[in-house]
Amino acid sequence: MEKLDKNERETRMRDAIKKAAFLLMAEKGLDKVSMREIAEKVNVTKPVLYYYFKNKEDLCDSIIEDHEKAFSLLIAQVQQRAQGPEDVLYEGLKSHLDFFMKDPIHSKFVIQMISYTLDMDTKKIKPRSEKRHIHSMLAEVLHREEKRGTLPKGAVEDVVRLVSGLSTEIMLSAYLDQHVCPGTAKGVLYNKEMIARLVKIILLGIKQYYKEQK
Repeated sequence: MEKLDKNERETRMRDAIKKAAFLLMAEKGLDKVSMREIAEKVNVTKPVLYYYFKNKEDLCDSIIEDHEKAFSLLIAQVQQRAQGPEDVLYEGLKSHLDFFMKDPIHSKFVIQMISYTLDMDTKKIKPRSEKRHIHSMLAEVLHREEKRGTLPKGAVEDVVRLVSGLSTEIMLSAYLDQHVCPGTAKGVLYNKEMIARLVKIILLGIKQYYKEQK
C-alpha cells in the first residue's frame, strides 16, 4: 500500500509541475521560463524538479506529448463513431474546434510552441519519430473510406493536406479572438455550421477533380 501511495504522490507531483510549466510557458514563451520559476510556482525546490525531469527540454517534451495524446484521443474517438468521410472530417474538425474554444490557454501554448520550434538557435525539442502522427492517423481512417469507394482512389493525401490547413486556421482564429483582438472577429470565427459547409466543399471539390482526371 505504501508503494502505491508513493507512486500516486509522484504522479500528482509530475502533473502539478507540468501544469505550472504549461501555464507559465503559455504566457511567457517556452524559452523565457526558467526551472527556478517553475519550482517557485509549484512551491518546491529545483532539485525536486530535476528528480522528475532531467532538464527543461525533457519537461517541455512531456507537456507536448500530453497534448499529442489528447489530440490522438480525439481522432480515436472520431474513428469509433464517425460513418463515412464527411462524418469523419466533420467530427474531427469539430473536436479540434471544441478543444481550442473550451480553454483559451491551449491556443496560446501552441502559438508559443510554434514560435519556439521555428527558432533554430533554441530548438532543442526533437520530434519523436516513433510516435504516430495525427495526420497519419487521419490518413489511415480515410484509406479505409477509399477502399470502401466513398473517396476517389489516390485522394487521401490531398484531403489530409486540405484538412490540415483548415485545422491550423481554426486554431489561429481561436488564438486571435481569444488573445489578440477579442470580439473583433465576429462573423469569421469558426462554428459547427461553417465546418460542416467547408467539409462538404472539400469533398465535393475532391470528387469533381478526380472525376475530371479520369
